[in-house]
Amino acid sequence: MVGDVELDPGHPSGLLITDRPQRDIILVDRSLPAVTRTQTVLHEVAHLVLDHPGDIRHDHVDRAVEAEAELAADLLYQQLTQAAVRAADDIAGIGRQRWLSGETTSWWADRRSDWHLLHLWMALREGMPDLVIVTTTTATPVPTEIHGSRQRHRTVVEIHEALRALRLWCSPQVHASATSRARRHRLDAATTAAVAEAATIAVALRHRQTAIAPPVVSPQLPPPPHDRHDVRAEARHLAHVERAMRDSPLVAAEIARWAPVGPAALVGPRTTHMIDDIPVVPLPADLSSARSARPV
Repeated sequence: MVGDVELDPGHPSGLLITDRPQRDIILVDRSLPAVTRTQTVLHEVAHLVLDHPGDIRHDHVDRAVEAEAELAADLLYQQLTQAAVRAADDIAGIGRQRWLSGETTSWWADRRSDWHLLHLWMALREGMPDLVIVTTTTATPVPTEIHGSRQRHRTVVEIHEALRALRLWCSPQVHASATSRARRHRLDAATTAAVAEAATIAVALRHRQTAIAPPVVSPQLPPPPHDRHDVRAEARHLAHVERAMRDSPLVAAEIARWAPVGPAALVGPRTTHMIDDIPVVPLPADLSSARSARPV
């Protein structure tokens, strides 16, 4: 049985209860987007399949055990996704026709999304260097170029986990202000959502970096949309958010309004990465021209 509940960001995003006589119960934080909710359920299922010890309070968390369960969850997700694609192709009679259609042009869109996705992952890591999340290894995470759907899925999940940890600093007032500002500029719904989320994240990172204490009560942000069930759609949304954080004057205006502090007041030498360019591998020339021509 799987149930959605309110879980504080200080607690795991999923809990497994195995002391029931006839069924096991998995509780999942209802604030999670659809992709990461599925990953969380599969993570807890992996604990059952691998017969891992543990308790609901997570008093003794073994990072190696959690990494093993997360890796198993990744593999389960990939198998389920591939099975769903094959079943859909068989029903529609598509098969290999997929590669002969215009769908192959989405490869370039995926590559652009992956580049922005990696930068968002790095920005969150830079902004929260003390953050510890469950991943597929116990080693120190390092930025690596995204190759293929499996790495894209892993990056999306880790971004969502980082954003969940940042939720205590996220302000519904900032989100509402950015949404209103974007609508005044007559931006479409997808761009408005990206601008609002980018502004909320950017201000929250600044507040966290300047040691502004989070509110006692968790803020009530708008619930995540449940229409992005696949990794590709979620990756493209997060890429849109990263572009807005980096380039949008509307996001810069919200930062100036809600977190008007100079770089010297921020903690640590890396905190200006939220606005300034992040010193990473430059965008390939064939993508750079496409990016510069696209408004945010």
